[in-house]
Amino acid sequence: MDYDADRTPDPEAWRDADEGERLAAVEAHHRAPAGPRPPTPRARLHAAVHLVVENQLASGEPPQARRALDRLVRGGLSRHEALHAIGSLVANTAQGALSGARFDAAAYGRALDALTPESWRASAPPR
Repeated sequence: MDYDADRTPDPEAWRDADEGERLAAVEAHHRAPAGPRPPTPRARLHAAVHLVVENQLASGEPPQARRALDRLVRGGLSRHEALHAIGSLVANTAQGALSGARFDAAAYGRALDALTPESWRASAPPR
């Protein structure tokens, strides 16, 4: 399976692929020399967050994920940057779960609906 974070994978092919194959494809994409980008720290964790976001987009659940991606790209982010913006919410949610918080789907949906290019740029780590 080929993966490029700046191109939407075919949702059916994505869903049909084995989870391990998807993860390996995302990791390979981030290892490939593709211009001036810094090495990805914690590459497997980074790829796993991409995987969660791509799974949400391919399944259409939650629907707010697709709306957020479209809004972020229309607002000037690359698709890859938009995945990172959504992924930041995934990571925050996972951190909460590790701390014992229950997953609140409605709160996650509201966070996706509130995500804008400006809010992402303000919170994104420096490059």
